[in-house]
Amino acid sequence: MKFTRKLKLLTLIILSSTVFFIYDKTNYNNITYTSLGDSLAVGIDSYGQRTYSYSDYVKEYLISKKKLKNYSKTFTSEDMTIEKLYNYILINKEMSRNNKKENIKEILQETDYLTISIGLNDLLYKLTLTNELTDNNLNIIIEEISNSFDELIKEIRKVYRHEIFVIGYYDINIDNKIYKKAIKKLNNIYKANSEVIYISTYIISENKNIFLSNPSKYYPNYKGYQVISSKIIDKISKKLEK
Repeated sequence: MKFTRKLKLLTLIILSSTVFFIYDKTNYNNITYTSLGDSLAVGIDSYGQRTYSYSDYVKEYLISKKKLKNYSKTFTSEDMTIEKLYNYILINKEMSRNNKKENIKEILQETDYLTISIGLNDLLYKLTLTNELTDNNLNIIIEEISNSFDELIKEIRKVYRHEIFVIGYYDINIDNKIYKKAIKKLNNIYKANSEVIYISTYIISENKNIFLSNPSKYYPNYKGYQVISSKIIDKISKKLEK
């Protein structure tokens, strides 16, 4: 009788260990992370060189946690705009990176975490088209960008169901009040959209001597990209620990 109880107990322990082992194994290397967007997503540094972006540091974090299955920044470029990315999704754009072809809808369907840096190119372009930059003209520009951004997110939501982390922009042009106001209004677009999680980057403009090696250029140094990535990692790490 004692032998039978011991046998049952041993069997239960083995089964429990097997279930845990299967869960433990399948819970590793199971996350697909995708980065979309402009120069900040590409990783352009203070001197115009391609380096590690915030998304590359997030990738390294996921690797360190043995969570990364796949990482894509194929659909990032220095000239990326809201309209361009929107059209990419509409036509299901296919591109090659590292001799591997990827189409954007398939990537989004498989993605678990998505980060986007987009909108600054749109803003700067529209500002150059304005002969007189008044508050009224700025409000018209911001409304146009807001509508375009909302449409982009709606299109993304047709194929992607998880969190969308949108990287905000910082201001380094302290002498231009309209420019400062434009950046603030652009960030407010992201804050107002309930479908996205806004990632503030104002820490960069508040600490330019640390995060901007070249004050005449917009893009940060590696410390700047690291501090942006830390804000994203802080968001996703809480989910990974559950």
